[in-house]
Amino acid sequence: MDHLDDLVDLYEYRVEDLLQGRTPKGGKQALLRLRQLLIQSRLPGPLAKRFRQADARFRAHRRALAPEAQAPVELPAIAVPEEPEPPPPEASPLAALALKVWRLQVERDVKARLEALLAGRREELRLIHAFLDNFALYRETPGFKRDFNLSRFVPTRPIPSLSDTLVDLDDPKVAQALVVDFLETARELPKLLPLPPEETRTYVRRFLNRLLEWEGAYNLPPKPDLPALRRALEEARRLGAGEKEVAQLEERLRKAAQEARRRELLLEEEKGRFRVALEKVVALLSLLPTPQGETPWPRVPEPGQEEEGLLTLRLAPGPVALGPLTLTLSHAGGTWYLGLEGEDHPLEDTLVLPWEDLEVWAVRENDLLHLRLEARSGLRLYELLAEGRLLAYLLHPGKDYAYLRLLRGLSARLKGEFQAQAFGPALAEKYRKAPEEALQDFARKGLELTLKRLGQADPLPLLQEVGQALGLEAEAQTLGQALREYLGRRPPTRETLGGEVHFLALTPEPQALKVDQHVLSVRLKEDAVYLGQAGEVPRRLKDLLVYRLGGKALVLAREGRRLAYTLLPLP
Repeated sequence: MDHLDDLVDLYEYRVEDLLQGRTPKGGKQALLRLRQLLIQSRLPGPLAKRFRQADARFRAHRRALAPEAQAPVELPAIAVPEEPEPPPPEASPLAALALKVWRLQVERDVKARLEALLAGRREELRLIHAFLDNFALYRETPGFKRDFNLSRFVPTRPIPSLSDTLVDLDDPKVAQALVVDFLETARELPKLLPLPPEETRTYVRRFLNRLLEWEGAYNLPPKPDLPALRRALEEARRLGAGEKEVAQLEERLRKAAQEARRRELLLEEEKGRFRVALEKVVALLSLLPTPQGETPWPRVPEPGQEEEGLLTLRLAPGPVALGPLTLTLSHAGGTWYLGLEGEDHPLEDTLVLPWEDLEVWAVRENDLLHLRLEARSGLRLYELLAEGRLLAYLLHPGKDYAYLRLLRGLSARLKGEFQAQAFGPALAEKYRKAPEEALQDFARKGLELTLKRLGQADPLPLLQEVGQALGLEAEAQTLGQALREYLGRRPPTRETLGGEVHFLALTPEPQALKVDQHVLSVRLKEDAVYLGQAGEVPRRLKDLLVYRLGGKALVLAREGRRLAYTLLPLP
């Protein structure tokens, strides 16, 4: 994969040279040989798109040449399968609604991350500010639209200092707006450049790396001119200057050398800190919608089609049923209003209304209105469901509780005490004998400890190492990807949880919960919730419960009198 990436890069550079009127390195024949090699290679999706775009520019250039100037070289068709791309957000009203919902999600997600971004020296926010400053200037330069490899980009704006009063990055509202602006800028990149959406992260990383390579980015004092001081000292000695004058020059040179060393140490320290910040900034791009990031596009049903907590309709006065709620739409004085519990709210572009421990999101596009019920901004129910998805793996008894053994092995490996024989199939006997409630508590505590030891590290490489030692390579890959998603999609949303999230308001009276072909009884009794099927002992639901139903796992999360649940296939 790496060598193919390099070859595609080389092809892009050579085509760009050709378009700029320069002879490509190695000549045109070398370019044609490289093109033929890439045509015959099985390029993966992202590389295939980059190659198709570069090759389209190359073929357009050849067609633009006069017939007599063209070389008699037959250009074969590119045998790279086309992949369907999602329509741009402006392509349809439903897609425009989905974009507005995504923006609401982003604002909420960024707000949830602000505490971490505002801590310490705020390197991530300062780096984002410098990115936006430099990008805004660079996009106005003549060669910007062709320079998707940033070969001509020269940074001009430094990273703002921590004490810069003009930036005001200690204000949460300013910080939130800055991160949202960064994500919107990154989302627009494929429209501004001949850049496949999948390459957005690569472009931003390359841009930030170029910025951090520039010494002027760090607002350091200028380098002392040591060569000039040495020449002055040598000249003074050659001309026989007095001892006092020579001593003064020697002292100046000594102090300048010390200052240069201090500056170099400070530069390395700053570079190190901002390299760490760069990875955290690039990680924020996971909030972008697919295929640019890792966040699925919000589900927006067709007008008139209602799904669980989702509804799209055409604006018309009257009552609107959304889950357990009855809303009202009214029109007066040229303005539409959305009514909730007797209070009317002007309905413009987007509207978020709190209701108990949920929120009503209303998004409008011309005469279309999309309504959805979401968990309150605390996101506790969604956080619990995301944790429950991992617990569904850990509590699965297949292959002698393979996933739980892998997690414990990973925890021991992170502590430096991993021995494969200690996590073999014999360990599963303890799990089989443990009560279900005790085993779930044990798995949750193990997950919490492992994630604390893991920190910001990628879980997959270490899990693959543990999986190889235990003979569970496939399970280690599956669990590693699940952990990656859990760590990379915080806070979670309805879409990152799979879309099928259901809500239930708890009451003291028994309630029937229909899931697939099963009917479960749910009852709130003295602030405790009990759940089970007919003929079995009910299980107690504290805040989270994984309940097996045949070949699937029902994950239930509780906060107060609100219950959220989702059904997952067992691994």
